[in-house]
Formats: sequence, C-alpha cells, structure tokens
Amino acid sequence: MVKISDIKQKDIINSAIQVFAQKGFEQASMEGISKQAGVSKRTLYKYYPNKEALFEVIVDNLMCRFDDQPTAQFELLRSTEQQLIELTLKQLCYINSEDYQIAARMVIAECIRCPNASRMLISKFGAIEDSYGLHEWVRQGIAANRLLVPNVSLAVEQYIGSIKAVVFWPHLLAHKSPPSCDEVKIAVESAVKGFVATYEVSN
Repeated sequence: MVKISDIKQKDIINSAIQVFAQKGFEQASMEGISKQAGVSKRTLYKYYPNKEALFEVIVDNLMCRFDDQPTAQFELLRSTEQQLIELTLKQLCYINSEDYQIAARMVIAECIRCPNASRMLISKFGAIEDSYGLHEWVRQGIAANRLLVPNVSLAVEQYIGSIKAVVFWPHLLAHKSPPSCDEVKIAVESAVKGFVATYEVSN
C-alpha cells in the first residue's frame, strides 16, 4: 500500500522540478514550491530543509534510472549484436520519458548557472559508473574472449554518446517531444553495428 507521505513527497518533487524549470534555482523559493505542490511550508520543511536538498533529491531520482537495471550477463550462446541491442534498450528506457527530459533540462541549466550544482551532478555520475550495466557486460565479453576493448569506459561513453546525439540532445535542446520507441530502437541498432564492428573478436 502506498503511504500518503510518499504521495506528498512525489508531489513536492514534481512541483520543485516545475518551479526550478520555470524560475531557475536561484530565483526559486520554498514558498513557491509549497504553493505549487499544494502543501504548507511546514509540511515541505518536514521533508526537505531547503531547496538545495530538494535539488539533490531530483538529481538522485534521475541517477536511479541507471541503478534500477538488473545486472547484465554476457551470454556465450547468443549473438553479441542482439545482446547489446536488448541491454541498451533496457539501459536507455528513461530516454524517451517526458518527465526525465523536463528534469534533465532543469539540471543542465543549473549546472551552467551554478558551479555547486555542476560539481554535485558530476560526482553523482561518477558514483554510479561502476554499477552501469554496460560496463560490466563489456568486461564479461572481454573475459569470454568475444570482445577486445582496450578502454571500457571510453568505449561505452562513445557508444552511448552516439545514441544520445541522435535521440536525446536534439529533442532536449529544441524542446521537442521525447523520441518514439521506434526512433530509439533505430538509433541503438545503428550504434550497435558500429560497436560490434569495432570491438568484436573475429572468429
């Protein structure tokens, strides 16, 4: 059963995203967030001592999209290409979510305006890097002598970056609707072909 307190916190976080997006972090106020959420300031401060704490929770929620994925397993009896397509689509399930794009715009804007926000976001990305499923999958592929990847982090970053360049950044920066599932799949399949051609060990 969902607790009332959980519902209130979700409403507060969603309202904070809207207020931060509209006014920017510096101009946003706890009073404005409480009004947007339809809760008293007393209730708001019960959960969050200040807007900095709220901002950090929003960033944490974005990062949890990566951590929710199951541990990847490299399967020797399946094609490398098909495994990578399926794994990537699971890992990037957040990319065509409208709430993610709204929050991402807000976070990016604050990173440009506020060095403290930028440092926090970078540190959080670094904290989740080791649990990012694609890194582990690639390492298993190397151990199985199916992949030859000199620099795993660089290879994964370039791979994901090539997908986001097509179906994330253009939509995010132009304020377009999130990409469709078909658009994401086409971009992933194209990037996978490049990754496999570069790193799969020839039989």
